Amino acid sequence: MPDEARARLDAQLAPYRRAFPDARWTHPRTWHLTLLFLGSVQQVHVARLEQLVEAVGIEVAPYAAVAERGGGRARQQGGVAWVALGTGAGELIEAATIAVEHCPPDITEGPPPRRTPSAHLTVSRHVDESVIEALRSEACGPLSVRWMVDRIQLVRSHLEPGGARYETLYETTM
Repeated sequence: MPDEARARLDAQLAPYRRAFPDARWTHPRTWHLTLLFLGSVQQVHVARLEQLVEAVGIEVAPYAAVAERGGGRARQQGGVAWVALGTGAGELIEAATIAVEHCPPDITEGPPPRRTPSAHLTVSRHVDESVIEALRSEACGPLSVRWMVDRIQLVRSHLEPGGARYETLYETTM
């Protein structure tokens, strides 16, 4: 997600953060569109994943994305809130399907890779239904940001006490 799109969405979410200070709002630098959940992968397999990223980049053309619909899922121990893609959702799911089809089945140490179930940017965790409903109804202001998706990254997630930190291992343009 380009920095200017992050800045616009961050500004649009500011009234929501003020209205719901107890939610754990994710930092804009962590916003991303996920294609595959891989789980634990040994360093020796990173080159194979770089080839996967290249293969998907060849098959998928750049596309416009519009994050515009708030949503989420409430859970007893805290839910998750997101801004979903409207425009570009189909293209993202298609890219995720291509990625999972090309992904070597033996690449992970745990469960097999799985594609993302939906096209969204996670914007908050530990939320209740009131946060999700406010985002859905745009109670604190409109949510809409547009950008071109023109690259695919291989990203390692580091789980830390303050949340996830992401490290880009490889990137290709589409």
